[in-house]
Amino acid sequence: MFEKIALKAEILFKCSSIVYLFFGLYYFLNLPIGGGDESLFLSDLQLIKNIGWQEAIEKNISIPYMLLTYPLSLIVDDFLALRIVNVGLLVLLFLYFFYISEVKTKTLYYYFLFFISTVGYFYFGTNDCLFFVSLIVFFNEVNNAVNNKNINFNLALTTLVIAFFTRQLFLVYLPIILLGLYILYRYEFKFSNRTFLPLGFIILFLILNIPSIEKNSTLSFDKKSPPKGLGVSWSQRQYLAQLMVNNGEIENFNHPSWEQTKAYIDKNGKSSLPDGILNGITFDYQMTFKEFFKDFGYSITYSGRALGLMLLITLGYWFRLLYKNRKVELIYFIPFSTLLMLMIFSFIIISFVELRWLAPVFMMTIVYYFQLLEQKKISKYFILANSLVLCLLCFYGMFRMVQKI
Repeated sequence: MFEKIALKAEILFKCSSIVYLFFGLYYFLNLPIGGGDESLFLSDLQLIKNIGWQEAIEKNISIPYMLLTYPLSLIVDDFLALRIVNVGLLVLLFLYFFYISEVKTKTLYYYFLFFISTVGYFYFGTNDCLFFVSLIVFFNEVNNAVNNKNINFNLALTTLVIAFFTRQLFLVYLPIILLGLYILYRYEFKFSNRTFLPLGFIILFLILNIPSIEKNSTLSFDKKSPPKGLGVSWSQRQYLAQLMVNNGEIENFNHPSWEQTKAYIDKNGKSSLPDGILNGITFDYQMTFKEFFKDFGYSITYSGRALGLMLLITLGYWFRLLYKNRKVELIYFIPFSTLLMLMIFSFIIISFVELRWLAPVFMMTIVYYFQLLEQKKISKYFILANSLVLCLLCFYGMFRMVQKI
């Protein structure tokens, strides 16, 4: 009887995830043009067309993402070029798992479809998708290494290079990236003739970054810069946001305007708001630790909207093994990395954590859950509970999309 219920729940989830996919495609790809960060990349394309690549790089653009979207923008509208490239990257990610990572069981792809249809930001015209897909491939190759599966060492390094030159967010992921590189080194994956591919990408991107390096002494990355002359930073705006939320002046998940941030500094002095991540952490230790626990709890709780019970199940499985074995092993790279990134983002972000930043480790959590499922290491009751929760979340997601269309 239980097996029949579990099978029906699994079938219902798979059917729901397919329908959810089409709802998500229609909803997210028809969102208003230029919403959120998409406007930044639309302006980047126009910048390249109006003043040329060299001057655009001097003004900071995401070079790898622009290289993909610019040729297509000569054929179709800019916003469409951005979104088509991201859909193409998603297709490539699925092909990577099927043909290169050789995951032939379809169950994993239904979980992926559910996640992508829920979060939506893979469809937005930003460089998030390229950054996320690149890191997911790298982390999956590391996971293959610890599980003694076939490794594509050069692909791992190439995607890592692309991620590095795509977003500065790479630096936040640096702890687990270094761990991943150590794992690949420990498993004795050696350089070969094909290693010239990632080396070639490094040289190419460094050459393309020369205009920015010469003018700004930094690589070219997109930045949320304030209007000229205000003399305030994004980190100051974020810190003020949390102060205003705590004082009941604005709703949570909102920011003050650049002008409000400037007015606050003019009134209270230049040292009234910290500038930079490190200064933000050390500015008020009491607030830092308070926000850490609040953000960590929020991240764990609301991750369930995109992962069902998969995060809790995988972390619970790992914690049980930690308690039993009293040691951290490399084979648990994924749950360790997920927990570490949850803690890092909760610690360094004084205002609210945007869960999209955690997409690479959340996608890998799905991979890890699938592995435990294949190895029959998860209780059948947990599997049924997760399937039922995912079904409910599919219906809820579709209902919310219909309300907003």
